[in-house]
Amino acid sequence: MTTPSRRREAQPIGRGWELAVAAVGGALIAVGLAAMAGLGLASALWGGGWVWPDGTETATRVLGGLLSGDPGRGLSPDELGRVAGPIPVYACVAAAELGLLTAAVITAVLGARYRRPSDARSGMATRGEAEEALGLRQLRAGRAVIRPDRYPARSGWERLGHLLSTAGDAIRGRTHRSAQSTSSRSLSRAPSTQTSPTPAAKEIPR
Repeated sequence: MTTPSRRREAQPIGRGWELAVAAVGGALIAVGLAAMAGLGLASALWGGGWVWPDGTETATRVLGGLLSGDPGRGLSPDELGRVAGPIPVYACVAAAELGLLTAAVITAVLGARYRRPSDARSGMATRGEAEEALGLRQLRAGRAVIRPDRYPARSGWERLGHLLSTAGDAIRGRTHRSAQSTSSRSLSRAPSTQTSPTPAAKEIPR
């Protein structure tokens, strides 16, 4: 008897449309809260005091009043008396929505830059920065670090001493070779000191 295998969903977070619906819903909620915050701020600054809708149904009616040009619709009579005029209300609502949009854009940019390590474009230098860091002048200035075998880092006195020692070694080597060649030529020209053997004297008979 075989047991049915459980099928694992390839994308456990959800499908693409579910994420899109959640994002749109969150954005609409944020926009509504920003509008009500603008209404409360305008009432606190130019009206009778801070107002805020009590409950989801009241918030829906308040947002409908803002969209229809009737700020404060749906509030209680006490709160309605504290609502400021239309001009300050819509000015504060626009400022609140602009602040929300700015915060959303900054959050999206920071998230795309620092939360995506697989993106090859993040952290890359511009053309000017690359030219400044890897230009010919910078390469010449750092040649002692890049190729220390060919360009050893020496001070002025060390370079002068190295040149003098190299020149001295070359002069001594040339002098030694010239002395060797002179001695070899004098030995080759010297006469031979070997004597030829003299014939033995004949023995006189007695």
